[in-house]
Amino acid sequence: MDIETIPFEEITIGDYKDILQRRLGTIFDSLVEARIIAFEKIKQFQEKLKKKKTYKTLSLSVGDLVLEYRSDRDNVYGDKFSSRWKGPFIVNKVLNNGSYILQDQYGTIFSDCSVHGTRLKKYHK
Repeated sequence: MDIETIPFEEITIGDYKDILQRRLGTIFDSLVEARIIAFEKIKQFQEKLKKKKTYKTLSLSVGDLVLEYRSDRDNVYGDKFSSRWKGPFIVNKVLNNGSYILQDQYGTIFSDCSVHGTRLKKYHK
């Protein structure tokens, strides 16, 4: 970036205004260029993040015992020793989109709320 400096010798007010105008123009042009470059870098980084997203797929079948993640416990302070998982539940039905319908050990089926597979993990006795 080559910004014109204001000379130390005496200049007229008109020349001073011209120099300031050119300086501001140079600075403004460089800011616009820097903004465009930053916008392109952000877009590239966002595309890179989109490609990186991978979820581990959990293949569960009907009758498997699972634990469900309790996201309501994420921001609770002073309760760090309580379990973030509830259950065990039994997989009652496997849906097409990677979700599951669960039932508890007493036979109550939770058909009104399906749970996605990323919120489940297998329960081992």
